Amino acid sequence: WDIPGANCAASCISVMNQVADNLLIVDENNELQPFLLESFSTNDDFTEWTLVMREGVTFHDGTPADGAALRRNLIEMASGLLQGQVLLDLAGGASPLLGGDPTTAILLVDDNTVTVSFDVPFATFGYNLAGRTGWLIAPSFWDDPDRASALMVATGPFKMVEQVRDEVTRLEANENYWRTNEAGEPLPYLDGIDFRPNPDVSARRATMESGDADVNADSFGENEEFWTGEWLDDGNSLSPAAEDQETTYLMFNNSKPPFDNPDVRRALALCTDRDEYLTFRSPFNELANGPFAPGALGFMEDPGFPGFDADAGNALFDEIGRPEVINYGTTNVPSNLLTAELFADMWNRNCDLNVNIDQFDQSELITRALTGDFETFLWRNHGQGNPGLEYVWWHSRHAEGLALNFGRITDSDIDALLQQTWATTDQGELDELGQQINQVFAENVYNLWLNTTEWYNPYRDGAHGIGVITINGETRTVGQPAGRM
Repeated sequence: WDIPGANCAASCISVMNQVADNLLIVDENNELQPFLLESFSTNDDFTEWTLVMREGVTFHDGTPADGAALRRNLIEMASGLLQGQVLLDLAGGASPLLGGDPTTAILLVDDNTVTVSFDVPFATFGYNLAGRTGWLIAPSFWDDPDRASALMVATGPFKMVEQVRDEVTRLEANENYWRTNEAGEPLPYLDGIDFRPNPDVSARRATMESGDADVNADSFGENEEFWTGEWLDDGNSLSPAAEDQETTYLMFNNSKPPFDNPDVRRALALCTDRDEYLTFRSPFNELANGPFAPGALGFMEDPGFPGFDADAGNALFDEIGRPEVINYGTTNVPSNLLTAELFADMWNRNCDLNVNIDQFDQSELITRALTGDFETFLWRNHGQGNPGLEYVWWHSRHAEGLALNFGRITDSDIDALLQQTWATTDQGELDELGQQINQVFAENVYNLWLNTTEWYNPYRDGAHGIGVITINGETRTVGQPAGRM
């Protein structure tokens, strides 16, 4: 739970969103709105942000969630190996990752107000504050010498009271939570939530069918027909889908053989029958030709990504030579192993390629991505709602060391386009910039796009309020988890 350096993927985010509040949220028009903050503003060129805390909010330990706590939180985020990459452009080289002092760029103006200054336009910063960077965490957590294994302390509707690894993370209601429902009654409704991890998608479905769980997170297409059919017919429900869904793809490590060669990447794409993959491993999902799903800024139906053509793939491999072996990494999730076996068989049938399947524990996945210890594996990302949020995932400055640019993509055109996304909040401009990025990806085959990722959040009859949020007395529906969760 030490978020500045944590490998916080979908399951972590689901828990954190119950324990911690974000400073901002994104509304149905993809615009930023205050949440834990009372207000926020920025100067004309987006280099200085002013953040004003909501009064009267307290952390789970009873201490005030004020301007001093906000400043401490941002300094800790800036100091983390991962979240610090989001705040790398603090004014005057103040980023701790660059040897600077963040206290010179993150200033406490009064009891509830903090300013954050940057050396470059950073119009996207508010969207970061609506995600991982914006969870407000208590000073007592930061002060804990054992915080790497400590329970989270924040301001959210639930308090974390117990964690038994691989068994349960147990939450109890925060009796002093600051939000109310439309009638002014205090939230949350529940006494608590137990999160129980299970890496087997079939076992999770069986648990839901037996009534031993109330809510499930499922991004595996083979269960779509069940969740949208029999599950609903039995009187249960699904939370609504977000428009800016993630994309599922094979991520290449572009920094080392064999995928540092663009011809190898293109040849493998030509050898990949993505319709076969959809039929057997992701039925009911839509084919993806780029990083952005329909409904997301930057989406293009056909940016020029190569389609299946085994003859062309074989001809290109005959010309450049076949890799001795392709190492495909996969987690120990049974469904993911089946997908790996499908690609291994497909590439051997279509283009006479040898594939070694390297299987490992789920907890290793992001670590391997961060350290570059892979050639290719199945990945899911990019439902961010704003192309500027892809900066840390794609810009070349984030492609070395513990790299958030997991694919180690170094492309000056993408770098320049990403920099432009940080200088505007205009949705039309962001859409155009995203489409240009989309085309560069297609031309260079930096990833092998597969399908849009459909999340299913089924919940049992009798569970309520899944996929809705109340703020300032108004309740509205929000989409299922996408990239920003």
